[in-house]
Amino acid sequence: MFRKISKGDMNNPSIEEMLADAREVYGVFGKAKRALGIVDRALLLNPRNIEALNLKAAVLYELDRDEESAAYHLRALELEPCSVEALHGLAAIANDHVDYAGALEWADRGIDCIPLDPGSEFNENEDYRQRLIAELLSEKAFTLWYTGRRDEAKKLLTEKGPAQCPLETGTFEDQLDWLERHPDRPDE
Repeated sequence: MFRKISKGDMNNPSIEEMLADAREVYGVFGKAKRALGIVDRALLLNPRNIEALNLKAAVLYELDRDEESAAYHLRALELEPCSVEALHGLAAIANDHVDYAGALEWADRGIDCIPLDPGSEFNENEDYRQRLIAELLSEKAFTLWYTGRRDEAKKLLTEKGPAQCPLETGTFEDQLDWLERHPDRPDE
């Protein structure tokens, strides 16, 4: 069920409360349009909120609105050049558009930014941190695989990734399994 907002906050929830609600509405209930409405209200209060920009980009990406998604991630990067979430999103979009050079560039920049990302959720929520890093490394492995660097991709998914994100070992195993089932083209 939805998180309960205290009566004093009911008419004026904080941006953090709005974003938590948007994540729940979308992540748990799959209501993308409603989540976008909540995020848009948060962005009206603070159009420079990195978390809101990236959340809006993530929902737009899931709705196959890649150009809009990329624009919100790029806006987040203008404000915070080491937003790992934005860099991961841009790597994913580049991979989807078979722009492997761009995907590798975004992924490598994201990996370099891991120790520099100032985001509170990224630094305070270890589950979120490891999941996001695992997704970023998986995007890099995808790029390496489809540019003929399969040994590097395998090493990333079987050694480096699990060592860096032990909570996400299954994510790396699933990614390698998927790549091995689609060895030559992602659309096979």
